[in-house]
This record gives sequence, structure tokens and C-alpha cells, in this order.
Amino acid sequence: MEKTFRKDYLDLNMFRGLGEDPAYHLPTLTDRPRAWPMNRWAEAPRDLGFNDFTNCQWKGLRLLKDPATQSAYHNLLWEIRPRTIIELGIYSGASLVWFRDITKLLGIDCNVIGVDKNLGRSQIPESERDHISLLEGDCSVPSSLEPLRDMIKHPLLVIDDAHCNTFNVMAWAVAHLLERGDYFIIEDMIPYWERYSPKLLAEYLGSFQGVLEMDMIYANTCPQLDRGVFRRSDVEQ
Repeated sequence: MEKTFRKDYLDLNMFRGLGEDPAYHLPTLTDRPRAWPMNRWAEAPRDLGFNDFTNCQWKGLRLLKDPATQSAYHNLLWEIRPRTIIELGIYSGASLVWFRDITKLLGIDCNVIGVDKNLGRSQIPESERDHISLLEGDCSVPSSLEPLRDMIKHPLLVIDDAHCNTFNVMAWAVAHLLERGDYFIIEDMIPYWERYSPKLLAEYLGSFQGVLEMDMIYANTCPQLDRGVFRRSDVEQ
């Protein structure tokens, strides 16, 4: 069995900044009024006039998953029916609430765990905490994620949204969390790494040969998941 995934990786996330302020605000239109006059209906702009990604929200919390990504996750959740979803990096916590609500609607008995080194960023009200757990952990120190081993049920979906020390965290998850058929997803970062550090990116991904495989259905669905959807293909003996 290939064991090269146990190497130490440079943090490729250093090549791009972290996420923005997690607070959700209504879109601000700077080039047109929100209230458009009906007698000028035919002249109204056809584009949105605002960034639809940064203004996606769920129950008033800023949701950093655009509609195409939400659709892809909907299909993935229905297929694998995870018992546990771990999201690394919580921002406002909207994704945790969204995953909890969607799995509940799909009839999936699932617990959602959010991991962040600063849980104070969570804006989840107490009334929305059912089936959601928060764990203080620092992805720059993968051993701080150790409590997750006693919190999970399979099938398992792990999502890297922390953008910190990703490949060492992925190696830790492969070694300690993932069973055959479980998923590890890297959101957002693959296109940036390919631009700024393509050789290291290919080397790091290639080191997981024999333990992970890319799911070409979901890895081609949208820019946020572009070539970043990986499934545990085998378990070391």
C-alpha cells in the first residue's frame, strides 16, 4: 500500500489570503436603484449588480457556498447519506446550519461538526444548534483534531474550508478518520494552487495514490469544488 501521503507538506495556502469578514449583509447596489420604475422595465440591467457568491445566505447567516456548489452538495449528500459531516473553518457557521437542514430534509440522520481555532466567529443562535457540534481546533496543528476520532460515524464527509495546512490535515484525516467510501473535499483552493504552485500541487495530490481517488462526477460540477472532491479508495492493512 502506498504510504507517501505520510510526508510533511508545505502549506500551499500561503499563496492566497484567508476568507473575508463572515458577517452577512444585504447586497448593496452601487450602479442602480433597488426599486426600478415599472415604466422603464425594458431598460433594466440583466446582470445581478452584486457579487452573488459573497451575498449567498442561509437563515440570515452568510453562506460561502454559491448556488452551483449547493446543488452539487445536495446530490452528493443524497448519494452517500453521511452520518457525520466535518467542516474545517466555520466562518459565520451558516454552512453548518445549511448542512444540518439539508440532511434533515433528505431524511438523513447526520451530525454536523464545525472546527475552528476561533469559535467566536460563529453566529449560530442557540435555537439552531440541534445536531451541530463545535470543536476548537487548529489545522496548523493536526493533533488538535484528535477529539474528532471519538465524534464520528460513517459514512463521513470532511470539508476543508479552513485553508490552512490542508495537505497535512488531509493526510491526518486519511490516517485517522476516513474509511473506504468516505470523502475529503478541498473547497476553493485548487485553481489558485495550480496557478501559483502547480508542480507542488501535482506532487502532493499524487502522493495520495492508492488511498484516495478523485470523484469525477462532483469534481467537475462547479468552480468551488473544481478537482477537489476525493474519496477514500482503500484502507491500509
